[in-house]
Amino acid sequence: MPQPITLHQWEISPFCQKVARALRFKGLPFEAIDYNGLLATRAMGLSRVGKMPVLDIDGLRLQDSTRICRYLDEHYPEPPLFPQEPQQRALVELWEDWADETLYWFEVYFRVKDPEAFNQAVEFASAGRSALERLPTRLTLKAMLGLQLYAQGLGRMAPEDVEAEFLRHLERIESVLSDGDWLVGPRQTIADIAVGSQLLEVLRTSDRMRPELLTRPRLAAWLERI
Repeated sequence: MPQPITLHQWEISPFCQKVARALRFKGLPFEAIDYNGLLATRAMGLSRVGKMPVLDIDGLRLQDSTRICRYLDEHYPEPPLFPQEPQQRALVELWEDWADETLYWFEVYFRVKDPEAFNQAVEFASAGRSALERLPTRLTLKAMLGLQLYAQGLGRMAPEDVEAEFLRHLERIESVLSDGDWLVGPRQTIADIAVGSQLLEVLRTSDRMRPELLTRPRLAAWLERI
């Protein structure tokens, strides 16, 4: 009998949501443990790099959303997250990498720079914890994400330039979806899950950017399917 699957997560992390969606896509039941509030300090002991998500499955502990998704496809191949055809697989992996390494920073930017979005993120990150933990959670999130954003570069750009570049990304996705229901090929893949997990976090917390996502008809319908 397969061992229970446990997902250790920060609920507001798009990478954790990516893994959760991949597990649901494959029909694999799992328990999610949220490290909200000051519990986040315990994440350091879950893996060598101290980052989420971490998955306990079949006696193994796996870290990093991409590695986890590859493991899932290797050991639970149906339905596949990655296509078998080499060119389609390459495109899917490019989309996934772009979502994780580029699109993610726009999600962070709108979460940190939009006061209402940041307030909602703090609420999600404090869910189930004592009200006394809300202030240190807020200060930690603000400092950690703000420093990362500045180091990455978006945090040093003019707001109108960041927003304009984000809208260009949305238009590119809208254009790609004019050829079908999914980013690559006729079926949902990890490309859709990875990109969608970033954008769905923007949709969930950013009142300012939500209309930009919902007024593009193909993009909005695709997010619903994910």
